[in-house]
Amino acid sequence: MHALCETSAEGTSGNRLTLAFMSYKPRPSSSRMLHAGRVRSKFAPSQTHTAPPENSDDHIVPDGSNDVSHISYMRFVRMFMSGKLIFPNDLKKEHRFGIEDLRDLGEIGRGRYGRVNKVLHSPTSTLMAVKSLRLVTNKFDDSDDTRALKQLQNEVRAIQDASACPEVVFFYGLTFNEGDCLICMELMDLSLEKLYKIVHEIAKEQFDETVFGIIGCLILSALNNLKQLKRIIHRDVKPSNILLNSKGQLKLCDFGISGYLEDSIARTKDVGCRPYMSPERLMAAQEEYDIRTDVWSLGITLIEVARGEFPYPNFNDKCIFAQLQQVVYGDPLFMNPADNFSQRTVQFVNLCLTKEYTDRPTYEELMQTDFYLHYSQLQMKEENLKEYVQRMLTKTE
Repeated sequence: MHALCETSAEGTSGNRLTLAFMSYKPRPSSSRMLHAGRVRSKFAPSQTHTAPPENSDDHIVPDGSNDVSHISYMRFVRMFMSGKLIFPNDLKKEHRFGIEDLRDLGEIGRGRYGRVNKVLHSPTSTLMAVKSLRLVTNKFDDSDDTRALKQLQNEVRAIQDASACPEVVFFYGLTFNEGDCLICMELMDLSLEKLYKIVHEIAKEQFDETVFGIIGCLILSALNNLKQLKRIIHRDVKPSNILLNSKGQLKLCDFGISGYLEDSIARTKDVGCRPYMSPERLMAAQEEYDIRTDVWSLGITLIEVARGEFPYPNFNDKCIFAQLQQVVYGDPLFMNPADNFSQRTVQFVNLCLTKEYTDRPTYEELMQTDFYLHYSQLQMKEENLKEYVQRMLTKTE
């Protein structure tokens, strides 16, 4: 899923909200059920604003009178997390908000875990990308082992932690609307997927190799910073989750299935986007993997950008068994001279696509390649990327 926009917020440091609810284990209650109302197609403000009854989950005062050991999971989230926005230009100021403060400007992305809309926060005139996660369960309690709530917990925790990295979209805050949780984030201009499609399909050009190299280095640096600063492995690296803006910035988004590393090893097997998953993750017998799974996804992403299409022909039309056969047991995928890129670029992409993960380089090893050393040390990288993105955006006008 990607988030597209026309403007982007400034700032590089992350929103520091308390994450106590991540370790909170609620007491199951058979008398409660998480109820989801109808999805609103627009973030239309209410005609009247009536305070909820004092015993409702929406009316909670986070003081000593609330015993967190006896409240539901969703009530805990509402108490400590929702209804406030923090913007990077003033990290000390909280903006209280609700659905009535948001004006929907249309859907800009959709994926496995929800949809993304371009939204205006009217009180501050701030444009945001708002991801809607539907919280629906047919269980008669709201314990945090239900899939929807675990998804919310994982995504909010990961994006808050990851926001400490300047190469990650900034997390502003969240609120609830009937059965949806609305996660408010920084808005960017376009995804890498949209950029390469403009280049290949509209401009009818080969992707500029200097810009290609800058983008490859920025993605690698972002992934390495996630690991070094927060011990996060993204696990869903693909062109639609890499965002750019007309200021020459590149940022990662969509942390719905990201994981936390234990001794540099990921121990969970959440699904990602299968076309970009590494052979070791596709193999059912592989219980553990490390950051090199994202190195593979980076390689698939880069070769797709270079060629203007996904490198495995008709991949989505094949059954799962055929997909596994092609990626895990088929011939290795390589960039070749016919792609019209320099040897340093071809070598870098092919290193990322090393099929046996124990032979695949780590982030640190990739940062010693001729490709990374060359493009990461270029002068005016941001200016080059800015000019290229702006030029391609004019092709769509």
